[in-house]
Amino acid sequence: MQRLCFFLLMLWILSACTSTNNVLPEEKPNDFAFSLKYGVTAANELNTYENTYTKDLVVAGTATTDLILSNEEVQVIYEKFRNANVVELPEEKGGSTCMEPHNRYELFMTVAGEEYHLKWDTSCESSAFNHWEETMNYINREMIYPKEEYQSLPEPTGGYD
Repeated sequence: MQRLCFFLLMLWILSACTSTNNVLPEEKPNDFAFSLKYGVTAANELNTYENTYTKDLVVAGTATTDLILSNEEVQVIYEKFRNANVVELPEEKGGSTCMEPHNRYELFMTVAGEEYHLKWDTSCESSAFNHWEETMNYINREMIYPKEEYQSLPEPTGGYD
């Protein structure tokens, strides 16, 4: 009896240490939508609420175009967000910076009736941030850059130090 109580106590303690509150559902909910700002100044934005994309033109400001993602693209992005465990990425704390310039991110997202507002940056390297950067590289390379709408935007002028 004592072993059973000990086993149940350990099981309860271990289950309390496992947080599933912030894990995205396995199936993409119908209400999934997001606004993701990113880049050195977080001036690029992919926005599925308004079906727009804003490009950072550095010195010349920004340029916005209509950009509608297919249902398949949104599904892939949802899976990428889920696999990168985006809701668990460490929040921006304003602490020490390991490298400059670095990317900043601001994500507003609706998932299954829940709203998330997350901010982080990749100023210091970690496996979670590296996985996230791979996710962003995929989204840019495979979904945004090839689109005519993106290609019609002006080229940036200047750069970031």
